[in-house]
Amino acid sequence: MPKVIVQIYPSMGDYDQMREHRPIGRSAPVFHEVMHGLREIAMAMDALGYWGLSHVEHHFHSEGMEVSPDPGLWNLYLGQATRRLRHGQLGYVLPNRDPIRLAEKIAMIDHMLEGRLFVGIARGYQKRWMDVLGQRLNVGATNRDDRAADERNKELYYEHYRIMKLAWEMDLLQYQSRHYEVPFPYEEGIPNWPPADALTRPYGAPGEVDDEGTLQGVSVVPKPYQDPHPPIFQPFSTSPMTVRWAATQGLIPITMFAPIILAKWYAELYQSTAAKSGFDFALGQNMGLLRGFSIHSSRIAAQEAMDRWEVLAWRDWYGSFGHLQGFKFPDEEGPVPLPGETVTERLTKVGLLIGGSVDDVKRDLEQQLATVPFEYLVWHLPYAAMPLGEALNQLELFATKVMPEFGFEPPDPPVVRQPAMKAGVR
Repeated sequence: MPKVIVQIYPSMGDYDQMREHRPIGRSAPVFHEVMHGLREIAMAMDALGYWGLSHVEHHFHSEGMEVSPDPGLWNLYLGQATRRLRHGQLGYVLPNRDPIRLAEKIAMIDHMLEGRLFVGIARGYQKRWMDVLGQRLNVGATNRDDRAADERNKELYYEHYRIMKLAWEMDLLQYQSRHYEVPFPYEEGIPNWPPADALTRPYGAPGEVDDEGTLQGVSVVPKPYQDPHPPIFQPFSTSPMTVRWAATQGLIPITMFAPIILAKWYAELYQSTAAKSGFDFALGQNMGLLRGFSIHSSRIAAQEAMDRWEVLAWRDWYGSFGHLQGFKFPDEEGPVPLPGETVTERLTKVGLLIGGSVDDVKRDLEQQLATVPFEYLVWHLPYAAMPLGEALNQLELFATKVMPEFGFEPPDPPVVRQPAMKAGVR
């Protein structure tokens, strides 16, 4: 019974619209139209029983490919229009963000959605915005060609994750490293806190202020609505190291770019590594698989639809970053797609795109889930390169015609904090 998350960046339109409204990412009318379309999609997903809706964090997309500089605001806006649907990101980019501010933002949105929030975290691979927004921390995008830069990105990613979790879990946060100190400065504390005697010592966090009125830590407020925090996802492309680390933390890795055979290897690696850290996961449990779906009268009709709406993302965006090279079979060498092979043909061949009649889609999905019964199925839906009407139609067909055969698992109630007594503040 997979939990289905629909991943929508969103994009701002197709090639014709991008040409007409250049630069479409700066078009306020287009953004407003897409925003309202997303609301219709969220409401339809809620009624159809989908588990979650997610977005990305990217900046400066003048081309209109991924216009989502703050996915948490999408979560909050769309969450106000839904009742059961969970909302999240895949995900927030940690290395160039202040971890405490992000912890606060996530906790507040979690309360406002009453526990229907999930969180994704990522390292950031796009230099255009990572290098600009990370300049004050001297951190840029992931970079296989610059080991020192890549290691700094990784170091801050791990540290900001650790601080964010501590901020959620500890009533009094105290932390020291070469990058971050709480309080600042850590050794001296913050002296002469004016309301130390009147408010902080009697009513603040125990140990927050000492007898001399010096702050010895901070209390990050509020705590998340969910206990101990929203579920945390880790989308990844081709890195076994990321899978191993996610397994040690109990995070939920999402296999973004992999044929099912490689995805199975990742699932086995995750299961075995998690077991060494005390987690008892079945194969595929606490993991997700990203796929795309195209439901039409035949495989030919589905292929034509994918050529219209999937090429923008996969050929001209991900292909430009080299991500298509992950879609190889074990015995293949050299670049893909192969000579004479289109991008959609390659992605269909490796199983990332699943298209055809209702029965075709059922059988192909059945085969993949029989290989690994992933707990989460993430559907890359290319709205608004795909028109709103077509997106709504595809969502309805998948929910009503395909998923009943597999057991469509609706959102589960969040695990929330149980107060000992009513707060009594109203």
